[in-house]
Order: sequence, then C-alpha cells, then structure tokens
Amino acid sequence: MRIDILESLNAALGTPVVRQLSSLFGENEDSTRAALRTTGPSLLAGLMHRAANPSGVEDIYSAVNDERLDGGIVSKLGGILGNRGAIDSMQSVGASLLGSLFGNRTGALSSAISQVTGVRASSASSLMSFALPIMLGILRKHVSTSGLNSSGLASLLFSQRGALERTGLDNRITSALGFSNLSSLLKEVPAPGEPSQPERVLPERRHERESRRSWLPWAAAAGVAALALLLIFNRPDDTANLESSAQVTTGAESARVYFGSGEATIDDGDRVKIASVAEAAKRAGRSIRITGYTDRSGDPSQNETIAKNRAAAVRDALLAEGVDESQIVMDPPARLTGTGTDDEARRVDIAMR
Repeated sequence: MRIDILESLNAALGTPVVRQLSSLFGENEDSTRAALRTTGPSLLAGLMHRAANPSGVEDIYSAVNDERLDGGIVSKLGGILGNRGAIDSMQSVGASLLGSLFGNRTGALSSAISQVTGVRASSASSLMSFALPIMLGILRKHVSTSGLNSSGLASLLFSQRGALERTGLDNRITSALGFSNLSSLLKEVPAPGEPSQPERVLPERRHERESRRSWLPWAAAAGVAALALLLIFNRPDDTANLESSAQVTTGAESARVYFGSGEATIDDGDRVKIASVAEAAKRAGRSIRITGYTDRSGDPSQNETIAKNRAAAVRDALLAEGVDESQIVMDPPARLTGTGTDDEARRVDIAMR
C-alpha cells in the first residue's frame, strides 16, 4: 500500500484547522496556511535526513511507536481543536518528540519557517509541535497496518522523495536542518530501486580474489595510474559536465498549490514552490502545464470560475518569476474524483512537460 505523507498531512490540515490555529496563535489565515504548508515538508525532510543513518532510523521508529501517539489522530482532529486542554496536551507531546528527533535544530527550524512564511517564531514552533504528532500518527497507522519494521519505515520515508522534490524547500529551511539544499539531502536518500545499504562482498568472493595470481596487484596499479592520467587530462571537460548536470537538476519539476474555500490567493510558502518549478522550466527550456481543480460543494459553475481564477493566479506567479508566457499551457478546470476531500480539491497542479 502506497502513501503520500504530505498529501495526507495537507488533507488533515485543511481550511477549518487553519482557521482555528490562526485564531489560537494570533496569526492571519494566509500566514498560518503558508507556515503549515512549509512545516510538513520541513519535518519530512528532517526525518528522511535522520533515516539515512541506521541509528536515526531506530530513533524515528521508537518515536512512531510512542504510546502517546494515536494512529487515528486525523479523524479526531475536530474534537481536539474544540478542547484547549487537548490541544495543549498534543503540543506537549509534539514538543517532546521534536526534541528527541531534531534536537538543538528545533529552534533554528522554527526561526527559518518564520522567515520564510512571515509567522512569529513562537507560532512556527507551536505549529511544528502540532503538526509532528499528526505526521507521526499517519506513519504509525501505516507501520501498524503494513507490519513494517524499522527498515520498512526507512523505505517508506525514502519513497517520499518524489513528493519532496515536487514541493521544494527553501534553502533557509535546509540549512536549519543541517544540509545545504534539497539536492544534497536527496543524494543521501536511495532512489527507487536502489538498495538502502551498500552491497557487501561475500566471504567466498573475497577468498576467491585472494587466490588469484600474483600479477593482479601490478595490473591494478597500472590501471590506477592510467585512470589518474585520464582524469588529469580531461578534468576541465568533466568539471563543465558536472556543472551542467547540477544546473539541469536545480528546481522542482512539479508542485501542488492549495487554496482556502472560495479563495485564489497564493501564500508565501506556495510562492517558494512555484519559483522552484519556474527555475527548473527556464533552465530546461520546457513548458509548464497548469491544472485547476474544483470541489463537489456549492454551485458547479461558480466552482469552475474559482478554479480558473486560481489557475490564473498561479500563471501570474510563474510570469513574475520570469517564465515566458509561451511556455505556459492552461488546462480547463478538472473535477476531483474518487475519495478525495473538498480541501484536497481546492488546488492547482503545475508540472513541467
């Protein structure tokens, strides 16, 4: 069973939750929404960073199985938000787990989220303490239903790299987490199909190598010398190739922008994601497809108009980032199908093609 952790978290933290949290922390709704949309990827990136280390995986596994967490927390959020004592208890658990998993980087991360989204650092810290138990609860439920051990949990976290690439992360966030940018984190994370641990040489193979004829060390030395000369004479071209490769992979190829009910305003956190896609499209010279979705509530024709307005807002944001209008393809509004919530449908998808 596959799961998109960020989509599950964003669906849980819809407009009603944003509205209540913004009132609770004394922030406006747009800033609170931006902070939550930034907090989720930030926490996920931090967990993936830790999961790249065997001891870190065990710490995350222990946190996911903490008896204070609830795998069914998403369905209980309405009741929690209606009880200040329950909110305080949830944040207390979240603050404790933040300390266990993020240590002294917690303060730097809340400051970075504050800088990126405009909420106060204290509000960013509170939102992190609120969001982490939900994210870990989502993981707990999946670990339980799928019977995952710590290795399985690591694979689950690593499988989220695509979602993280689509979302993007501001360099201020990655710096607070301990790595220079998102690309450097993804280098630590195995790509789909790659083993999470390096292959080990079996004893039989090692013994076989030791029994080879005595000319092998001389051949190996000659090979190393030849390779060194080759690298020396070709170094300028290789460097250029590496730089070119780094440029091509800069930025995200797709992103998902969420909106409040009846709204078409893009918050600061989503502008960061849009800017990342714009950068990638400009470098690659590729076009960008924009698709606005409508929910199933209210008047269908009005919903279609709102979807068009949201798509136009995203288009304008791309143009402001320097994307040429000829690179932008506007799809007609699409209706959400399946079991997705209305909050999930109030979005615009952008993707390079």
